[in-house]
Amino acid sequence: MACDGGRQTGNGAVGAETQPRVAVLILNWNGIRDTLETLESVIKLQYANAEIVVVDNGSTDRSSEVIATTFPTVHLIVSPENLGVAGGRNLGLQTVLRRPEIDYVLFLDNDVTAGPTLLDALVAAAEARPEIGIVGPIVYYQDDPQRIRSDGVAIVFREVTAKSPAKDRLENGNRPEGIKRVDAINGCCMLIKRQVFEAVGCFNPAYFMLNDETDFCYRAGERGFRSAVVTHAALWHKVSASTRGEYTPGRAYYTGRCTILFLKEHGRVWHWVSTLTCVVLSLPIAYLRERRRGNQHAVVMKFRGYRDGLLGRPIDPEVERYFQRGPADSADEGARARRNA
Repeated sequence: MACDGGRQTGNGAVGAETQPRVAVLILNWNGIRDTLETLESVIKLQYANAEIVVVDNGSTDRSSEVIATTFPTVHLIVSPENLGVAGGRNLGLQTVLRRPEIDYVLFLDNDVTAGPTLLDALVAAAEARPEIGIVGPIVYYQDDPQRIRSDGVAIVFREVTAKSPAKDRLENGNRPEGIKRVDAINGCCMLIKRQVFEAVGCFNPAYFMLNDETDFCYRAGERGFRSAVVTHAALWHKVSASTRGEYTPGRAYYTGRCTILFLKEHGRVWHWVSTLTCVVLSLPIAYLRERRRGNQHAVVMKFRGYRDGLLGRPIDPEVERYFQRGPADSADEGARARRNA
């Protein structure tokens, strides 16, 4: 899929002529309540030269009708099927990047709350540092707003591809202004310069729902575009440590499968050794831990994910059903999986 096109001066709101034009792209799948709340915060962004695009990713809960009625100024793109996170984002990019006046794309998950100055801070940081192609904020838990969910991503090549070094750290109240280089940006909020798409292309749909943003940041870094966290920009994400589905079969499967896909694409010999060693050591421990909780099937599915990734098999039919069914069990699974990614 091509992710390129020419550029020209933005044609945004009056008074915004000097600001880069930003398309805010939100992906929805059977999560209308969360999506409406996210849109409520996004329309309050102070940044003047922005537009909102929602991709409805094959929802079966009438999401597109509700969004069109509640927010008629939002550009709505409807997919007849669930394309996954990467595929849904690419569908939105096909439309957004046809317009040469778009300078940046801000990707948001549909279960976040953005502060009014979020976009101003992100764009200012990106404009100030030409070598930076992708920026994101400090991400906090929605239900524990001083506790950090992600301050950027470190690529680790272990039983998972990436981790957030400051995850679950309680902030002391100080939020210094600055820009911090990181390996990758948490996909719940990432602002990407148009030039990055022109050089790198789109997201890899093989990842479906996990590691797509890490892979994209990695490929961008290979082309000279750095990733960075803007430490004075904040976003709140609906993730809870008490969520009963934090380690679900669907998420566990994709964690395993996408870890191997990333390893195949970018790993060196020593990365293979460290990853496979961690996998062999961690799976039995995880099985014993989850068996006490009656959740051992999630570990079995993670093993299947590793296996299918190694052997190049198609998506496990059980997992595929999770993400193609209606809004009951599959929607809960999908929401929990993405929120805890």
